Amino acid sequence: MRRIETRIFRIDTEVAEQLDELAQKDKISVNVIANQALRRHVEYDAYAEKFGLVTISKGLLKTFFSLMSDEQARSLGRKSGEHEGVALVTFWFKDFNLENVIKSLGRVASHYNHNFEFEYTHDGQAYVAILRHDCGPRSSAFYAEFVKSIFALLDVRVGLEETEGQIVAKLFVQKPDQQLTAGKVIPDELKPPYVQPSPNRPYSTV
Repeated sequence: MRRIETRIFRIDTEVAEQLDELAQKDKISVNVIANQALRRHVEYDAYAEKFGLVTISKGLLKTFFSLMSDEQARSLGRKSGEHEGVALVTFWFKDFNLENVIKSLGRVASHYNHNFEFEYTHDGQAYVAILRHDCGPRSSAFYAEFVKSIFALLDVRVGLEETEGQIVAKLFVQKPDQQLTAGKVIPDELKPPYVQPSPNRPYSTV
């Protein structure tokens, strides 16, 4: 059962008036809006600025990826997964493990930063992660390599299906009860060699 505390805050009159307007417009209580704002601050805003995250429009993101070749997008995705991805997970959640990688994709990248829509399920044999971005094939190439490279550090095989608007990743966890966990630094010896996928195969595993 969720625990609830009662606290009293003093806020500027202008902010209070805007809260009332938003609550009336969206037909929700001021309390709900305040809780959403506070949750966003403790789960995202307090970390995002320190980590250096910035928000850009989807249109600009589409343009950014459209200027890349397929190989450039994949190369950037690999490097981002191996470096920035690991740094983000450990900065937010301390330990680098499977659970926290999933949290970073779902909470940080999807829910708050709106990079893509994220779904995560279990189909009986593997965990399935879906990233819907609607930013074109180069974005899919980037996210595919990002996902493969970051999960490779945890010795998780990944099967991928790519379309222009999304990627579907099947995660084959060999030892779900013995997840690889590392601290803030991932030693080189923990990084398995990266296997470049064949360009003729829509579905690949590492």
